[in-house]
Amino acid sequence: MRPFMNYKIIESEDGIEVVLYLDQNLSEFSDDLGTISKANETTIKQDAVSFVKKMFPTLKVKSIKVMAGAMLLTSIGLASLPSFQASAAEPISSYTVSAGDTLYNIAQRNSTTVDALKQANQLTSNVIHIGDTIIIPGENVSTPTQTTTYRVVSGDTLYSIASRHGTTVDAIKSANNLSSNLLQIGQTLTIPSGGETTAPIQNNTTTHYVVSGDTLYSIAKNHNTTVDAIKNANGLTSNILNIGQKLTIPTSGTATPAPTAKPSNQTTYRVVSGDTLYSIATRYGTSVNALKQTNNLTSNVLTIGQNLTIPATGTSSSAVINQEDVEWLAKMIWSEGRGEPLEGQIAIGAVIMNRVKSPLFPNTVKEVLFEKSYGYYQFTPAQTGIIHVATPNAQNKEAALRAINGEDPTNGALFFYNPQKASSPYLESRTVSTVIGNHTFSF
Repeated sequence: MRPFMNYKIIESEDGIEVVLYLDQNLSEFSDDLGTISKANETTIKQDAVSFVKKMFPTLKVKSIKVMAGAMLLTSIGLASLPSFQASAAEPISSYTVSAGDTLYNIAQRNSTTVDALKQANQLTSNVIHIGDTIIIPGENVSTPTQTTTYRVVSGDTLYSIASRHGTTVDAIKSANNLSSNLLQIGQTLTIPSGGETTAPIQNNTTTHYVVSGDTLYSIAKNHNTTVDAIKNANGLTSNILNIGQKLTIPTSGTATPAPTAKPSNQTTYRVVSGDTLYSIATRYGTSVNALKQTNNLTSNVLTIGQNLTIPATGTSSSAVINQEDVEWLAKMIWSEGRGEPLEGQIAIGAVIMNRVKSPLFPNTVKEVLFEKSYGYYQFTPAQTGIIHVATPNAQNKEAALRAINGEDPTNGALFFYNPQKASSPYLESRTVSTVIGNHTFSF
């Protein structure tokens, strides 16, 4: 998340002073900024220097001031600033981030690596924003081939693991001799990195601009490719699309899995009135995610008479439920959603689970609930301590269980707020996914 929402340049005979205005909504559910600790001040100073270096690489800056509204947080003098001039021996270019960009696809297009981009731009995460200027390091950037290991947890997929580690599904499958995309909880994977992780860009591609009603599944079907192939080609980490978004569609030469015979212990179910993915999954001892993956579903909507393939029990799609996760999620749902309809409570839980699956947030329920940004909690109940005294009822626990099982009325939202209680320009600027009860859900 970019920490500064605005800046001002003041020129004088002594040099240039840059005034940066801190985004006070970095923690969307926090109180006023107030004072900052020494650790946070150090972090903000580092961010300020990095921001000025990237935005004004040729200016002779004498000092930087960081403001929170009308309050001066910290000042940085010229003596503490490194040289802003790029070495003439290091050929560089720059790129302005646009919608749909990720570090991975920028690296692919410029024949470099994610690590090289992060090092050149002093980035500590893979998060970038539309309008950011990214320095592209010179050609022949080489990163030593190395590997690490990763232990599979509930909710993981090869695609999410590859995105988190800046590599590709094919690279992980090749490194681990995998013949399918199925994973087992607790399975240890070798994660390749460096020069071997970047898959070659397909020569045969076409371009598609997203229109109303498009989904990744419908686009893939129309172009005779797969959802994973489109996501991989565009560096997408979710199935969310925006109208007008430009997609690169891999065509001929894209490996599309051949139809496989249905295992003998799979069965088919015909949807009747009152059915939900959750009720069907519970009846057959599987999960909502497993049903959606097996049937290539992009939403939880079912049609009476629709035929569903029920995945075999015992496959990796049927995840073991962590009861501690259920309890913590139910506590948050009680804290934020008691009095809301069941769908609204499931939606609150779904936002937490979507954050767990997103590479932008921690990867466990408890870590997401207690995450801090610049010293402030992301969620008010964690900040006030209410979550610790929460007493979830049976409905809260059902909502938590259904969210953990993959039910998501928000269609992938990462934020929620009650507009009658919270006023945040940052949250109000996010794209709204849906409104359920008193809460607005957004991406």
